[in-house]
Amino acid sequence: MNTWVGVKEELLLSRIGADELARLVMTLLTTARRIDAACAELLAGHDLSEGRLAALLAVGAEPGITPGLLADRLDVTRATVTGLLDGLERRGLVARDGKAGDRRSLALHVTAPGEQLVATLTPIYADWLRQLGGGISAENREVAARTMIAIQRNLRSGDEG
Repeated sequence: MNTWVGVKEELLLSRIGADELARLVMTLLTTARRIDAACAELLAGHDLSEGRLAALLAVGAEPGITPGLLADRLDVTRATVTGLLDGLERRGLVARDGKAGDRRSLALHVTAPGEQLVATLTPIYADWLRQLGGGISAENREVAARTMIAIQRNLRSGDEG
């Protein structure tokens, strides 16, 4: 087994016959899982999850957005958004205010501490992303991007069939 493909992926490859396309996808899956874990660790240092960061950024991009619309934007359930917002509100990072003219609807806003956290985290996150891509030539970045786009297209066409 090698370190570029995870144990689970390597075991699957040994069962299905490790052709190069399957190995490429399994390497991508392993890489994505490791990036997710590293991102979770980075954000945990700021008491955030990827979901909470996404919600915080989305509310900042659309002040006054409703929880339902936020769920649609993030492509998650309303129950998931409620949990994300509960955590952000407890920390004082977002506020839920009644929407004028509709007592049942809430408008979401990022608070000053929320804006400060985003301002603090943005350069840290940007540096981390640059570090992940360090040493990859422009040509290889372009090939990698085209390859991942092709895989995403294949996923979509598989969903349609």
